[in-house]
Amino acid sequence: MAVTEQLKKLVDQMPNPDKRGMLTGEMDSEKTEKAVDAIAAGGKENILGLIEMLDEPGSAASAKPQYALHCVVNHSLVTQNERQRKEFCEAIASQLTNKKLLPYNRAFLCQELQWAGRDEVCQALGSVLLDEHVSDDAATALAAIGGERAAAQLRMAANKAQGKAQLNLIDALAALAEPTAADTFTAALDEKDREVRIAAAVGLANIGHSEAAEPLFKAADAAEGWERTQLTKACLVLAENLAAGGKKQDAKRIYERLKTSRTSKNEQHIRDAAELGLAAMA
Repeated sequence: MAVTEQLKKLVDQMPNPDKRGMLTGEMDSEKTEKAVDAIAAGGKENILGLIEMLDEPGSAASAKPQYALHCVVNHSLVTQNERQRKEFCEAIASQLTNKKLLPYNRAFLCQELQWAGRDEVCQALGSVLLDEHVSDDAATALAAIGGERAAAQLRMAANKAQGKAQLNLIDALAALAEPTAADTFTAALDEKDREVRIAAAVGLANIGHSEAAEPLFKAADAAEGWERTQLTKACLVLAENLAAGGKKQDAKRIYERLKTSRTSKNEQHIRDAAELGLAAMA
């Protein structure tokens, strides 16, 4: 779409970046707020126009439209205008796959959706989860949005992803602690990437299902060094979550197993933690 002259004039009223590229110096707040109000009143078309105006990251040409876009999205939240928020976020989401935009700018759009988006943008974020340029930001946005629609997108992509993208997705699912991701986490314990295996263990521990104990112990017992430490820690976290959820007998079995299986001198802290866990349930 063609960027209107009116929008260009409104964007030009945003504060000028200083020598560091920051927009936190001298600012006419009243002038800026009026311009933001006017841009917001233009609805979806102005949002798309601002996105089209984004340029090289850090450049003077991109600073003002980027700042304006952030302010306009925030405007819908401050005014609690749900219709406007949804319209703006859907417009942003429609551009996530626009390869005419620089990767940095598409990542920026994901970041805007991280705090302003809701269920309406989950599918769009899911469509770029395997895109190496924006995978991390899209996964983080879905984790922030939360809920089943977000988790479903992460699960589907995690089963196809590799490398850094896979780690991003498993990390996001672990942060959500979605029970429906249990099978994804269990399968990921056998991945070649150590960091993916550790992230999967964290996810299983966070969910707090009794069934997670066996695959976690199997993975932890077979691991060495740093990975063994982290997977064993996941076993402890699982026990804590089970105890907090009222499943004290299941938690007790994990603590007892840690006491008897972590026998080396450098694992004394694990035995001590297990003793403390048992004492807390007495």
